Amino acid sequence: MKNLLISFGLLAVLSTTANASFLIEPHLGYNISGGVASYSNTKYDYTGAQYGARLGFQTLGLMGGFDYTHSGYDLKSTVLTSGVVATVPVTQNEYGVFVGYNAPILLRAWLAYYFSTKMTYTNPTTTYYSGNTTEIGVGFTPLPLISVNVSYRMINFDKGHTAAAGDYTIGYTPKEIVLGVSLPFTLL
Repeated sequence: MKNLLISFGLLAVLSTTANASFLIEPHLGYNISGGVASYSNTKYDYTGAQYGARLGFQTLGLMGGFDYTHSGYDLKSTVLTSGVVATVPVTQNEYGVFVGYNAPILLRAWLAYYFSTKMTYTNPTTTYYSGNTTEIGVGFTPLPLISVNVSYRMINFDKGHTAAAGDYTIGYTPKEIVLGVSLPFTLL
């Protein structure tokens, strides 16, 4: 939390001293590869759409602020010993912060840390996992208001909850590759 406050303090100083612009960036993506090769003798994989928005500041190519991302997909689990397959619909909500740089050569890059990631599904009772996500992304901006993006996301679910078991500790760490587009608007 201390590092988060220091980061936003630096962002506030930069924004007041160097003609900062307010950044609004809705984003839409498709998770082309998500899952875990093996967790508790089960393989998990999924693909699906995600959308969200970034709000923050941009100055001298540097950008930073807050990000919200929502995902929806079908989680497919395959038991490795028996081959039994089950699929459940899943929703995921993430809240975090990001920092990045818009290069003058039509490229941009960012690093995001989602301090709150929550995945929820019902099978047969409601279950949720919570944790955090780290994202590394790059974008190509062929037009001024369009960015074509690819990001690599590393999720760390460390807590789970079911009605029957209550809260419990887990170590479920899926990885994702997301292709998408965003519309980075800057307002003076």
